[in-house]
Amino acid sequence: MVEIDDTIMHIGTATSGRYPKGSGKDPQRSKDVITLRKDAISKGVGEGDVWKYLGYSSNNQYKKAISIAGSERKAHEIKKVINLHDDGMSNSEIANRIGKTEGSVRYMLKNKDLIKKKQIDGTSEELKSILKDKPYLDVGKGVEVQLGITSTKLGTAIQKLKDEGYEVHTLHVKQASGNKDAYTELKVLTKEKDINVVKKHKTEIESPGAKTEDGGLTYTKFYKPKQVSWDEVGIRYAENGGEDRDGLIQVRRGVDGLDLGTSHYAQVRINVGGTHYLKGMAVYSDDMPKGKNLVFNTNKSKSKDKTEVLKELKDKNSSDPSRMFGTYISGQKGKFQIVNEEGSWAGWNGTRFSAQFLSKQPISLIRERVTDTLNHKRADLDTIMKLDNPVVKKKMLDDYAMQADSAQRELKVRGLPRTQAHVLLPYPGMNPKEVYAPNYSNGDKLVLIRYPHAGTFEIPELTVNNKYAPAKKGIGNAIDAIGIHPSVAHKLSGADFDGDAVYAIKNNARKVQSTASLKGLKNFDPNMYSYPKGVAHKKIDPDDKQHKMGNVSNLIADMTVRNAPLSEITKAVKHSMVIIDSEKHDLNWKQSEIDNGIAALRKKYQSRPTLKYDPETGEITKGSNHLGGSTLITRANSDITVADKRFYKTKSDGSLVKRDIPLEKETYVKKGKNGKPVLNKKGEPVIITKHNPITRKAINLVDDASMLSYGTSKEKEYVNYINTLKSYSNKAQKASMATKLPKKNGAAAKLYSQEVKSITDKYNTALLNAPRERKAQVLANDEIMRAMRNDKNMTKDQLKKVKRNALATARVKTGAQRFEVDITPKEWEAIQANAFAPTYIAKVFTKADNDKIARYATPKPRTTLASGKISRARTLIGNGYTYADVARIMGVSPSTLRAAITNE
Repeated sequence: MVEIDDTIMHIGTATSGRYPKGSGKDPQRSKDVITLRKDAISKGVGEGDVWKYLGYSSNNQYKKAISIAGSERKAHEIKKVINLHDDGMSNSEIANRIGKTEGSVRYMLKNKDLIKKKQIDGTSEELKSILKDKPYLDVGKGVEVQLGITSTKLGTAIQKLKDEGYEVHTLHVKQASGNKDAYTELKVLTKEKDINVVKKHKTEIESPGAKTEDGGLTYTKFYKPKQVSWDEVGIRYAENGGEDRDGLIQVRRGVDGLDLGTSHYAQVRINVGGTHYLKGMAVYSDDMPKGKNLVFNTNKSKSKDKTEVLKELKDKNSSDPSRMFGTYISGQKGKFQIVNEEGSWAGWNGTRFSAQFLSKQPISLIRERVTDTLNHKRADLDTIMKLDNPVVKKKMLDDYAMQADSAQRELKVRGLPRTQAHVLLPYPGMNPKEVYAPNYSNGDKLVLIRYPHAGTFEIPELTVNNKYAPAKKGIGNAIDAIGIHPSVAHKLSGADFDGDAVYAIKNNARKVQSTASLKGLKNFDPNMYSYPKGVAHKKIDPDDKQHKMGNVSNLIADMTVRNAPLSEITKAVKHSMVIIDSEKHDLNWKQSEIDNGIAALRKKYQSRPTLKYDPETGEITKGSNHLGGSTLITRANSDITVADKRFYKTKSDGSLVKRDIPLEKETYVKKGKNGKPVLNKKGEPVIITKHNPITRKAINLVDDASMLSYGTSKEKEYVNYINTLKSYSNKAQKASMATKLPKKNGAAAKLYSQEVKSITDKYNTALLNAPRERKAQVLANDEIMRAMRNDKNMTKDQLKKVKRNALATARVKTGAQRFEVDITPKEWEAIQANAFAPTYIAKVFTKADNDKIARYATPKPRTTLASGKISRARTLIGNGYTYADVARIMGVSPSTLRAAITNE
């Protein structure tokens, strides 16, 4: 196997659309062809020769690229104007911000409804066009995400087609899971009127396979993933260094179909031979083995055949890439199916620190973060208390109290500044104590956090070195990637390089603790618990594995908070490593549990009293001991039963009466082994009634959070946090009840008659949608619960996608539209002038965007850069400075600088 250099770098190709060959050679983000044309002419290149200078194959292709870039610029500009206007900016402020005339801004705003109509029309026309080749179109779960539009636009476009005679049929297709009662629901858009005909053609149902970048004005179709041949793929096995870059896919430059476009890196799937696929991070390499266009790095031994290294396609015959690879595909570039690309990880939220992370840190950091969070919470409450509009004030007080109650359970506090998610890329030639991180300055100390982690021994601390040439040449000013030595990934609880990400925290003040790896884990291999061949055993169930992993994770957390010795923590961590791999590698987790003394550790560190709720007094008391989470960190989100069929109900006069009927119940039809309903003697289906006790979050019911605490010093910081939040919530609730609402101002109602009518119309439209929306929420919740049961390892970002997709699908099913009351600045003036009855506008607020109302009520100044500074910043970046370097010079954050330069 030929060794490959560490260098990874982007380069365009002559056929990469609006970004010509060579556009990636500059370390800054790639410029579009309009900017490159201007640069070329400024260097003396004649207009007729620009296409040659930029590397296009023909003048016609160059002109097409100019047209595409112009359309994209225009769409981006219109979108920006609308967003700024919705944020409350005046036309003149928007004009100054984007460098256009006020007349241009007015024109774009005047035509925004027309633009939205064109986007919906464009979507419906695209669906019609696709139906010519795919007569049975899946328009259910996740389709709006794949298309790149909102669920509202998709629903409206589908309704438009239904009005034209198209049909949407609902099919229930039996799942292949083995569960006789499990069905998958499909929503099918088609010209076919007869659902039975559609059922006969259910194998032909396909997703639209298209993508828009401008909200629906224009579409690019998703195509059936193109293949690379087995001969094109080289495999670097563990023995040849593949383990050091496990999951990395190195790509030969200039190969047709293997162009990442404007990205330096991307998490991809690649169809190999029509039977298998590559899964990992794709980057360019300058040194590739002869005859190989792709090299896949793996930690597997070369005793494994290539078909055992790659994964089998989930659905070989589907033209839908998401079905083929069994994961969400966000886009396509040649033979690359994109899961995430440069910039995707930057959007992950790292602004808050969880208790699972902080509880393993020094008490000084916990106290600092808790204090900082409470100070902000207090400042927010003070700001609300000063609001002069009583209707807005009451709403924001109610919202504040609700959020404070939720925060008690989440135990998430404000994180440290400059915390950001980054995807990992390997550089075996790097110093193991250094990191290439262009969002930070040379010499900065960074700690890397990967969730979940067992303790500070899985947190590396590295020094930023942005002068490391291979990384600088390869990923330049990467938005959200960092380069590390492979050994760092091993410390990060076994991370690899197929898209694993970490949160980087600037740690110059050494607030975050990092400790040496546990000696007891050195050379520990969970595979030592593999079952010998021929030994009969029951393989662990995926759900059971997840349950056991949760148990051991809580055990480690409780042991850490209760200051268990490292020798005992090492045993629990070893067992967690076995559990993690138990399903994948068929490991004997029971023997691991015995060898590591897990039962004894649970008895020692997780014996705690149960909590009981008295429905007559509302008091919570401690009961007998029970094995389970024993510290506030692992119990904050626990439930407590407050009512069941033995308990009581409250009458309207406040008295208590015994209730024999359960407060909550569900009924379902009993089914036999054949999956059919069981009938009674009358031939009627047998109805089973299941009683569901009512539970509430214990933390919200106790007056003092110490009821759930073991009493350690770290827990006391969180007890203070929760109890203070309780006091803030109580204050907000009292202030809300004491807020007197004003009377409607008749004169203001006449003055703002147009705004009054506009808001009234919007609210009435929203009300018509309410029953359908409620049904959609119920359906979506069922789908979310199902997805969580099926995939216990979902990240928070993946769960967000599932929730978004499930709700979008449910809205299509119920015909619900997300008719949010969008309040304009002028309408806000009417509200401030009391042009509405307070009870009415309070109802309107329930259908409006809470964040927007908050921005109107408590406007905050925006940090911007003058045009001169932006020009200077671009020059410095063009000369090789990192964003972190230039941001420090300009006195702003790197994110503010990047937004100003890219005009995002």
